[in-house]
Amino acid sequence: MYDYKRINTFIQQHTGKVDPTNKDSNYIFTIYFEISIYRVMILMYSDYELDLSQGNFGELLGFGKRILSGDSFGRNVPNITRGVDWVYLHCDLISRRTNNVPSDVLYSFSTSDLRVSYPFRKEPCRLEWQPVNKSFINEIRVWVTDGRNNILDLNGTDIAISLMIEKE
Repeated sequence: MYDYKRINTFIQQHTGKVDPTNKDSNYIFTIYFEISIYRVMILMYSDYELDLSQGNFGELLGFGKRILSGDSFGRNVPNITRGVDWVYLHCDLISRRTNNVPSDVLYSFSTSDLRVSYPFRKEPCRLEWQPVNKSFINEIRVWVTDGRNNILDLNGTDIAISLMIEKE
């Protein structure tokens, strides 16, 4: 995940300036988030177009699949996090009830304090012991989801999880 500033930097690095030989030249495209209306604004130099009709990049910025010519505001609220505002770590060894709702969530945390596009390390502030729903453990399944219970694609990134199991 990237923030708007890093998306803008990436686009500018890959599309360049109007006059690459002049260090003071304007960039062809500039992307920023307009907080007052919750939309992304894309400024572009005259005689250029930005093709967002392929892939999902335009949808992440709130533009949909279209070709932009001239300065444009997105029509929709952008979703550059793809809805991943919370991360939930599930484990099939537990089944508990919280507020009368069954859950297999072992741990959850907000992504708001994570540095985008960088690995992170999270440790619970305090240990929580949950009863195990098996009398014999021959395997443990752990999975990671977003707030809508969609399995997160971690792009092949390895994760390490430490579980402590205590016999009563």
